[in-house]
Amino acid sequence: MLKDMLLREQIDPKKRLSVSYLAEIIGMGRAPVTDAVKRLESEDFLKIIPRQGIVVREMTVQEMRDINETRLVLETYIMERIAPAFSEEDVKILRDFIDSMKKYEILNDYYNFIVSDHDMHMYLYGLCRNQYMTDILTKLRDRIFTVGFKIVARREGRMKSTIQEHEAILSALEKRDSLHASENMRTHLTNGWRLI
Repeated sequence: MLKDMLLREQIDPKKRLSVSYLAEIIGMGRAPVTDAVKRLESEDFLKIIPRQGIVVREMTVQEMRDINETRLVLETYIMERIAPAFSEEDVKILRDFIDSMKKYEILNDYYNFIVSDHDMHMYLYGLCRNQYMTDILTKLRDRIFTVGFKIVARREGRMKSTIQEHEAILSALEKRDSLHASENMRTHLTNGWRLI
């Protein structure tokens, strides 16, 4: 629950927090909240400052760019690898993700837009059948989500351009065109990098 609130930016990053306060806002006891806070600190979402309280740890611009650069290297390769075997079922699944994003764009629902965007990318990772690459990207999952949410929520028109970029990726994958699938993913991630 706390992680979801952090991802949705529902906890004030400028406010000093306490376990008691967090327990109160989610309606739970102190013990499970203490455990959750420790875990969220290990995942770099929170920072515990002894005798001062808990603060939301904001990602730096450099961290966001590092994550995007890691994605750029891995995801462009993944496109090359999965394009030749991309199936009609894969096309249908990606089309469903893009249709969901279109619906959330109309509703101006940034959070669920990024959930659909994120799920689409996670689906593509799974198709590459390289557990090490998938593990790296899965480990970065929440951080990738955070970067995407910040970009989409703060940049007018980014939902629309993201959909267009995804359409271009899908079009290349549908044709089993490795080169263009990779180039279109590079364009998509480079555009995100510029917006950071």
